[in-house]
Amino acid sequence: MTKQKKLGFTISYDFISPSQTHDLLEYLDNSAFTHVFVPEVWGYDAFLECARMASHTENLKFGTGIVNMYSRSPATMAQAAASIDEQTEGRFVLGVGLSGPKVIENWHGLDYFQGSPMQRTREYLEILKLIFSGETVNYDTGSIFKLKNFKLRTFDTPVKVPVYLAAFGTKNVQLAGELADGWLPIWTSYPEIPSLKENFEKGQEKGRKINDKFKDIAPFIVTIASEDPKAKYYVQKQLSFYIGGMGTYYARVARQYGFSKEVDRISQAWKSGNRELAIKEVTDDMLSRLAAVGPPDEVLARYETLRKAGVTNPVVWLPVGCPPALALETIHAFQNS
Repeated sequence: MTKQKKLGFTISYDFISPSQTHDLLEYLDNSAFTHVFVPEVWGYDAFLECARMASHTENLKFGTGIVNMYSRSPATMAQAAASIDEQTEGRFVLGVGLSGPKVIENWHGLDYFQGSPMQRTREYLEILKLIFSGETVNYDTGSIFKLKNFKLRTFDTPVKVPVYLAAFGTKNVQLAGELADGWLPIWTSYPEIPSLKENFEKGQEKGRKINDKFKDIAPFIVTIASEDPKAKYYVQKQLSFYIGGMGTYYARVARQYGFSKEVDRISQAWKSGNRELAIKEVTDDMLSRLAAVGPPDEVLARYETLRKAGVTNPVVWLPVGCPPALALETIHAFQNS
C-alpha cells in the first residue's frame, strides 16, 4: 500500500491494553497512518511493545515516543534499537528525550542533574551515531560518558535507525537539528511553528554534511476529531494533568507559549486536590493553540495548517480516558481525509 503523507499515531497502554491492539493495528496498517509511536512511562517496555506490534503489521513504522536517556546507557539503547530495526526490516524509529526530574529521580533513582541535561543529550546522540556506524567506539571527550575500544557486534553496519529527539527550548531544538534525524516537539503552538522551525534549521545547518538526509518534524498533538461536546473535556483533562501533575517541565513549556496565568491557576487547583477545577482552567485559547479538538473538518484543517508551516509527520495523540467511540471517530476522520 502506497502512503503519501506521513501521519503518526500514538498507542498508549493508559488508553488501550496490549490484548486489544491487534484489530487496531490491522486497521492502522492499511490506513492513512504511516507511523505508530509507543510511549514509555512506568509500565510496559516501549522497545518490547514496538517489536510485538511490528510483528503483526507489514506497512507501519514503529517508534519509541519516547524513551529517556538516563535509565539506559547509550550502548544499551543502541543494542535494543538495532535489534528491533533488524527484526522489522527497517521499520523502526528511535525516539529519545530527557524526560524530567520527577520521573528520573523518583522512579529510576538517578540524578537528573548529573552533568548538564543538554550536555547529556549531546554526548548521548554523538555516541549513538558512533555505535550505529559499526566502527570501534572511542569516545573520550565527554564529561558524562566515556567509551573505549568496543564496537557493535553481529549486526550489518551501518545500522540505519533514525534517531528523533524530543526537545523544547532554543538550544535543545537546535541540538535536535544538528545531531538527530528528526524532532519530536510536544504541544507545538501553531503560531510559534515558524520560529521553532527556524531554530531546528539553524542546528541542521551546523551539523549538515554532504547529502545529509531529510529530517522529520513530528509533533505530538492531543487530538479528538468529533462534534461530541465531551471531546473537549478529555483534551482539557490531558493538558491539565501534564501541566499540574507532571512536575515543572510541561508547565514551563506552556508558560513559554504565553500561558503563565493559566498555568498558575491549573497548578494551584491541582495542588489543592481540585482536579475538576484544574481541568476547567484549561482555556479555549490553550486548546486552539496546543491541541486539536472539535468537528473533524476543523481538526483536519488544523493539521493542514501544521503541514504548511513545515511539520512533516504530525502525530495524533489521543488523550488518556478517551472513550473508544471517540477514538474510532478520530481515526476514521483521518482515514477519510
